[in-house]
Amino acid sequence: MRLIYLISLIFLSCSSHSTSQSIPEKIDSLITQYNQLEQFNGVVLVAKNGQPILKKGYGKANFEWDVDHQVTGRFRIASVTKQFTAMLILQLVEQRKINLNDKITDHIPEYRADTGKKITIHQLLTHTSGLGNFFHLQDFKRIEAHNPYSVREFIKTLCSEDLLFEPGTQFKYSNAGYTILGHIIERVTKKTFEQILVEQIFDPIGMLNSGFNGQSRFITHRVNGYERTLAGVKPAPFIDMSVPYSAGSIYSSVDDLLLWDRALANNTLLSPKFTNVMYTVSPHYNYAAGWLVSQLDSAKYGQPLTKLYHGGGIQGFNAHIARIPEDNVLIVLLNNTGGAPMTAITDNIINTLYGKPINPAQLRKNQALYKRLKEDGLENAVTWYQQQVSQNNGLNERRLNQFGYELLEVNEFDAAIAFFKLNVEAHPQSENVYDSLADAYIATSQYENALIQFTKAQQLASSKSKYATKINEIKNKL
Repeated sequence: MRLIYLISLIFLSCSSHSTSQSIPEKIDSLITQYNQLEQFNGVVLVAKNGQPILKKGYGKANFEWDVDHQVTGRFRIASVTKQFTAMLILQLVEQRKINLNDKITDHIPEYRADTGKKITIHQLLTHTSGLGNFFHLQDFKRIEAHNPYSVREFIKTLCSEDLLFEPGTQFKYSNAGYTILGHIIERVTKKTFEQILVEQIFDPIGMLNSGFNGQSRFITHRVNGYERTLAGVKPAPFIDMSVPYSAGSIYSSVDDLLLWDRALANNTLLSPKFTNVMYTVSPHYNYAAGWLVSQLDSAKYGQPLTKLYHGGGIQGFNAHIARIPEDNVLIVLLNNTGGAPMTAITDNIINTLYGKPINPAQLRKNQALYKRLKEDGLENAVTWYQQQVSQNNGLNERRLNQFGYELLEVNEFDAAIAFFKLNVEAHPQSENVYDSLADAYIATSQYENALIQFTKAQQLASSKSKYATKINEIKNKL
């Protein structure tokens, strides 16, 4: 296969030229590996002291029109948006227009009082509010592609659940919390989130290639979003970008994110005092205010180093930003095919910068399994996977389940059933594995088998009514 041939060329090249390559060349070779293994497709910027040492596009900005990535491309940066929301909040704190200890109801008085009077702005910033994500709620899928709500209605409907824990006692990543922060910004400034974002951040530091939402506007150098399947890429499903709002609706470019990095480094937008607040983690997790903060191994790198970072993912896009302030290092990865291993790539770039060994890019387990299936047939693929399991190198329940659905997506129905069955054998007490196997049987019109699997899932479910509708629908088909 072409992919395996490319892998061989990559590693032969690495072994023969790594010692003579410069650091930018080594990073370029690294990203090329990920691109040729179909694990990264986008634009990379690596800078030191504010100067790019590598800025390059890899792969396609538009697959239908065969358009290569350009470094000027504008990508959705998803949850990297949160650090901009955090900046706006901290600016308001510095201006004494709000206080970190203010409660939600101090600024959104109609918010449910029993929880809103407990949760502070600082707890929203650090994801210690007790609020969850809204992805699991019944209404969310309905509005994801067409949002019928105003921000106030959205918060009332999807960001006002019962608390998962007492505020300030645990960590739980919450898009709902950052949605509430965006609305607090609007209520305090009496401007839209977009207006204040442009006035307080984008315009002052020259981020002219960035914006908020923007799905209905003409945007030059806009990059198209795709999802990668086992058999290639497909256009990403539509999402109404008013839904992620202040938790994930910014688009940007690598050059603009370099300007953002410089503004942070130079305290252009926020005083050192409140910049320190932005990077101070909670006692419950290494999340501060829009940034994750980790201390790198000083024994490995020869000095104490801090990694400030955040990732983001939304339909068709991944983004990742990492900064090492002690050495003024910035790494920005913008990807438009979803599901890229951004953390692994970033860590490999850091190791390259500091002359440390990297973990070479390699086929993911699902890619290797699919390759076996296409080259050697289903029976051999199953045998090979069972050998991997015997060596403790198999997929966990969730990833094997995901692989089954990936097979359904590319119409490998018999293979999907076979691997779902392997998951059932490995996890017989999980209702989810039976549910998934039933879905595969439905896809092949094997309704009697589907009924058996749904019945088994129902027996294991905490709520017996959960599968009642599915079971009745199957019975009507028999």
